Amino acid sequence: MNYLKLTIFILMLLLGLTSCSYIKNVNLLTGGEIKRKNFVQTIPFELRKDLIVVKAFINNDSIEREFIFDTGAFNSKVESKLADNLELQVVTQKTNSTAQGVSKKIDVMRVDSIRLGETYIYNAGAGKVVYEANSASPCIAANGIIGANIIKLAHWKIDFKNKLLHFSDKPFETHPNSLVLPFDKPLLSGTPSIDLEINGKEVQNVLFDLGFNGGLVLPRSVAHHFESEHTQVLYDQSTSGIYGTNTDTLIVKSLELNIDGFKTHIPIEFSSLNKALLGNEFLKHFVVTINYDKNEINLQNQQKVTVESPKLFIAGIKNDSLWTVNRTSANLPFTLGEPLLSVNGKKPHELFSSYCDYIMNINSLLDKDSLVVEKMNGQIKTILIN
Repeated sequence: MNYLKLTIFILMLLLGLTSCSYIKNVNLLTGGEIKRKNFVQTIPFELRKDLIVVKAFINNDSIEREFIFDTGAFNSKVESKLADNLELQVVTQKTNSTAQGVSKKIDVMRVDSIRLGETYIYNAGAGKVVYEANSASPCIAANGIIGANIIKLAHWKIDFKNKLLHFSDKPFETHPNSLVLPFDKPLLSGTPSIDLEINGKEVQNVLFDLGFNGGLVLPRSVAHHFESEHTQVLYDQSTSGIYGTNTDTLIVKSLELNIDGFKTHIPIEFSSLNKALLGNEFLKHFVVTINYDKNEINLQNQQKVTVESPKLFIAGIKNDSLWTVNRTSANLPFTLGEPLLSVNGKKPHELFSSYCDYIMNINSLLDKDSLVVEKMNGQIKTILIN
């Protein structure tokens, strides 16, 4: 009987702790505020690897920090060492998941203020992120992520052509010929989910993800619904989030995407990681307006939409002296993760000074029609990568 009472007590205690943590997370996610009224703020951004990088001040920090602007991130993030230096206080914990299918429990903090331009966001929640060694995120912007818990506090206009980010407490006027995308969002954040039409069939719950630098990715489980004359199968571990990479199998098909009557053929990737994302390789051809009053996204086309087919082969860095296969296709004589002696006669350290140098300049390898690859047994393979 005493054992039973003890068990019940422990279960009630755990339930109470879980409920307390949930309430704290809810308060943090709903607690952000912009007090400024009748304003339009415009700030420049950099487009790095097709990701939007903005600068902001955290609390009383005298240094302007760099963050990825990410509508696909449920909550914002501050890099762990910076958070410690700024003495940001941990309030609770939560489980955080990435598009790579990797989940981790992280500390969640309250940030007193974040300043973008002259506009302050007060009392916003942010996760304390420790980047994995093979995460590309700190190579793009070392200090963290402006996520959808902050983004939902305003209305936004993203001008990719002029690299300007506008936000306001009032919705922006949109061009009469712009495309209209209604969206749904969760109660506690502003991550927009949209419906798309592909080859005449509706696909629901696609994340409108300005923190994803690819085109359109859908779950592999729906790939069989779409017929294509051009299909490829790729084995991949090259895509990276804040917690690094994950192994994926991609089926790539060239299909017609229809958004509010705007039709274009693009390569669509169907992922075994069960993700559904529309990203910046497609969206950068538009002025993007997000109206959180009407839950509506408008796209004003600025240039011809071009989305490149994914590379058939990508070499990653295993260490200074060895490469590794980060992507290969069903028709190539390589296995995922296989070590390689050289690429185009070079070792990794002969081409790249660091992992971030590799991330930022990998196109110096990929912008070629072919590569000469030396396997560990000395075999030389010349492969087409496009």
